[in-house]
Amino acid sequence: MVDFTKDQRELSSKFKALAHPARVKLVQDLLQKECCVGEIQECLSISQPNVSQHLRILKEAGVVTGRRDKNRICYSVENKKIRKAFEILLEGRNEL
Repeated sequence: MVDFTKDQRELSSKFKALAHPARVKLVQDLLQKECCVGEIQECLSISQPNVSQHLRILKEAGVVTGRRDKNRICYSVENKKIRKAFEILLEGRNEL
């Protein structure tokens, strides 16, 4: 049996979290600006519980972070490696 490194398991977790089109769109939007659940819900046209589920998956994988602003949580992408990866992947999007 192969013994995977911590880095390999973490990278796999991030890719798994990004393996849904709604989460890819969500991250792309958060790369542009910080958003709260209501704004994300409006942008993606999906239910609030669905948005929360996607955010939970992305947050657990370390893709997005949330900060409390009074009675709401605002999400953003602070991870520089995620930002760079999206920049690289989107740069060649016509080739996908």
